[in-house]
Amino acid sequence: MSDKELLDITGFDAVKESEAGYEFELLHTDGVTGTGVFVTVQGKHADEVKKWNSALVAKMTREHQMAARKGKPVEPKSMDELEAQNIDGAALRVTGWRNVKQPFSREAMAAALKRNPHWIDAIVHESDDLGNFTKAR
Repeated sequence: MSDKELLDITGFDAVKESEAGYEFELLHTDGVTGTGVFVTVQGKHADEVKKWNSALVAKMTREHQMAARKGKPVEPKSMDELEAQNIDGAALRVTGWRNVKQPFSREAMAAALKRNPHWIDAIVHESDDLGNFTKAR
C-alpha cells in the first residue's frame, strides 16, 4: 500500500457508532407482526451500557468476595431479581421511541418491558448486533 492508501486507525470508533443509536420496530408476541412502536437503542459498546455492565460485574464480584469471607456459597438471585435486572439492562439501552402516546422515559420503557418481556430479548439482540451501528449500513 502506498502512503495515500494507508488507513487512519484513529478513524474507527465503535463506541461513537454505538452511541449514535439504531431504530427498529418492536414485534407482537407472534414474533412477526410489527406493533408500530419503534425504539432507538444504543449499542453494547456505548459508554452508558458498558458502565452498567461493569457495575453489575462489580456487584457480583463483591457478593462472591463477601460469601467467601463468610465461608458460604453465594445466594442465588430470585427470579424476580433476575427479571428486574433484565428489564433494567434492556431499558437502559433504549434512548427513545416513536409512535407512542406517552413521552419517552426509561421508567415508562421499563414498565412496558415488564408487561412485554419478549421485547427485552429483541432490544438486547439489536443492541448487541454491531452491524446495526456501522457507518456502512
